[in-house]
Amino acid sequence: MTTSITLVDWDDPDALRLRTAQQAELLALYGEEDIGASMTGESIVAMLLVRVDGEAVACGAIRDASAELGEGVGELKRMFVTPEHRGRGHSRAVVRELERLALDKGFHRLVLETGVLQASAIGLYLSEGYRSIPNFGEYAAESESRCFGKDLGPTPARTPGTGQRPTVTLTHAEWSDPVATALRLAMWRDIEVRYPEIAASTPGGFDVDDPRQGVGALSTVLAWIDGRAVGCATLRAARDGYPAGSVELKKVWVDESARGSGAARALLGAIEDDARAHGLTSVVLQTGIRQPEAVSLYLSAGYRPVVPFFDFAGDFLSLWMAKDV
Repeated sequence: MTTSITLVDWDDPDALRLRTAQQAELLALYGEEDIGASMTGESIVAMLLVRVDGEAVACGAIRDASAELGEGVGELKRMFVTPEHRGRGHSRAVVRELERLALDKGFHRLVLETGVLQASAIGLYLSEGYRSIPNFGEYAAESESRCFGKDLGPTPARTPGTGQRPTVTLTHAEWSDPVATALRLAMWRDIEVRYPEIAASTPGGFDVDDPRQGVGALSTVLAWIDGRAVGCATLRAARDGYPAGSVELKKVWVDESARGSGAARALLGAIEDDARAHGLTSVVLQTGIRQPEAVSLYLSAGYRPVVPFFDFAGDFLSLWMAKDV
């Protein structure tokens, strides 16, 4: 089997065939035509095809988005792999080759848009280092859209740790436990800063919302360092429409002073143990697009994007993930 990745013209017949198939798939998935369905090749600076034994099976393109998004910004477009060739690494190969071409052409950043029902695509982009950005351009008013960006070039070297991690201990508590409540209040203060629109649209604020969030709580775990409570997480029973056998991870928070201590990962492990103890087979969660550190944690712990498991109408801020346990 011979695989090749080549640059072609936008109007190449094979490229046109794949783009047409992509648009038909999006129409079937979302029930309406893609916003960018009528896009021409006017601002396309690279169009790639993957061929397997001469057959075109995948494509992707770069659009020059400098005029709208700033000098040196390109947009990934028309990423598509034919269904029978998925799961073979073609889309990842296209992304990496497009990034290489983008650097060669003077771009320092790539952005993209995909949809909330395309969990595999979101998973690909997250795993390749793209992180959520606000919806841009024609997608700004589309709650079904999720946009991502990545700065190109060498990855900054990680700063080595300065010493041994502190010992994290875990305890279980009731949802209403005063320590657990205080930690969730601290989390709420974070939400007020990161997501002021959510805090402003929640009648009664924390005092009203917190008891409601605790309905169905199966277990709450607290993390401690040197006798001080530094984090929390809760396992909550699945609600209507959630996947069969699932349970929801809620209210995961670690105090800023304890981040990097391993407390968050310890909390996840304890919650997953509790899920198994309840006879459940998967843990689902909802996180926000302004929490890249949380997304990175969940990815590294084995969580993967999934389609929304509740009504997402009007929700521009959420990502949904799950892990089999």
